[in-house]
Amino acid sequence: MEMTKLRITVFLMIVILTPFISNIIPTEGNEDKILPKRDISFTSSLQTIEQEKEVLQPDDDFGDQQLFWITMPDWMQVRATLLAEGNYCYIYMANETIELLGENESITKCEAIRDAFDADIYPKAIEVAGHPDGVLGDIDGDPKVTVFLAPLVRYMGNAYLGFINLDHENPSFPYANLREMVFCDSEKSVYDTIFITIHEFNHLIWWNNDWNDCQFLSEGLANYAVDYAGYYSWVTDAVTNSFTYHPEISLLFFVREYGELWDSSYGQAYLFVTYLAERFGNDFTKQLVFIPEDGAIGIDKALEHFGYDLTFNDIYLDWITACVLDDPSFDGGKYGFETVDYTIQAASSVLFDFPRTRTHYYYGFDVKRMYLPRDNFTLVIDNPYPYALGVSIVLENESSIQVIQEIYRENSDEYRIYVEGKGLQNVYVITSLMSEDSPVEYGSVMSMDELISQELNYNFYEGNVANTSVAKITYSLFLFIPIVLFLIVKKKRRK
Repeated sequence: MEMTKLRITVFLMIVILTPFISNIIPTEGNEDKILPKRDISFTSSLQTIEQEKEVLQPDDDFGDQQLFWITMPDWMQVRATLLAEGNYCYIYMANETIELLGENESITKCEAIRDAFDADIYPKAIEVAGHPDGVLGDIDGDPKVTVFLAPLVRYMGNAYLGFINLDHENPSFPYANLREMVFCDSEKSVYDTIFITIHEFNHLIWWNNDWNDCQFLSEGLANYAVDYAGYYSWVTDAVTNSFTYHPEISLLFFVREYGELWDSSYGQAYLFVTYLAERFGNDFTKQLVFIPEDGAIGIDKALEHFGYDLTFNDIYLDWITACVLDDPSFDGGKYGFETVDYTIQAASSVLFDFPRTRTHYYYGFDVKRMYLPRDNFTLVIDNPYPYALGVSIVLENESSIQVIQEIYRENSDEYRIYVEGKGLQNVYVITSLMSEDSPVEYGSVMSMDELISQELNYNFYEGNVANTSVAKITYSLFLFIPIVLFLIVKKKRRK
């Protein structure tokens, strides 16, 4: 214990002797350089302080210390010091981290986050999601949001960059901090911490309006908010690059197993909400936050609210086409992105008269590309009954692009889809396992094995193939003849 006190004393003496202290502690002849409320009486994380739990919190001042309840991973109290205060926020840092980084670096970091919060994070979040009070109101009577920087990753692993917990706004919850709070890791770079703060603050806004909405919309809007605030590289580099190789994952069911598919789900959700915002505007994304309906049904309600004669399934087919084509230059721009340069890289090459099988997951999609397309061809694919088959076909020649879309749900063993074009140079066929009407299901999974899926056989034939049995006999003969010739040659050689 004596050694601990000695270390703390030495630490404080070093801080006092640095030039930085001239900006925070009054010195004779330097009064005009004094910054108000910058002098800090730092308490080590090893010492105890008393704090009463009150619903209404007074305005916090620089250097104030609080004991905050937090899960890391179990409920515990962590001492923190207010190192920056802005127009819309308090930035607290865990004393444990202050001891690690030093007061100078800790204050500089918190001030940078405060400046970003006031200039970009808060006003941009209001534009895309609305006011943080939501329907719950302001629990502590203080309009400022508390950002608490704590060593989350060190205690819980890389999956825990930040989070929110609405229990802190519930006076009856025993571990409530009774203030609107965002929790972020304290040991990431300033740039990364700003990204995380934007993302989690957007969750705070959404959950203060509708705490149980679907994850593909709430996570998508949170990442869109990062992009909209000007920090797009974090979402485009970190997550959309993963999704480009995994279009098969379900939009409706978020993959929560930490890894590549986790990143892919974040990228997929981001691209979907970005598409909604670009096509319908930020008022549309705010409406998704406000309305009580969730998931695909919530999108239907928002479309109805703004007078669009469209459904979620219509938007979904347009969006998967935009993910493949990314060309907003025709048909009102609905088959591309304005602010994101993005195309799916995972596409199967199409060979005619060559059957293939692909696993289709519920509201994921599979991309097939013809590199040497025929002007007239037939796609034959299994019927995924009782589910519907969504199909989007892109036909591109030298002068134009045509998109053909349909949702098939018939009582048959297979679908035969005949396509005609002229001078075709590129052809994409995108298929998805869907619901005939807007789906009501959504959720999260830990593994793709938990998802609804079907193995669908498909084949492409040149021309209009009305009877696939003839095509299959022809294909069988095509395979059988070389085998017969090989056996004849082998028999002659033996003789």
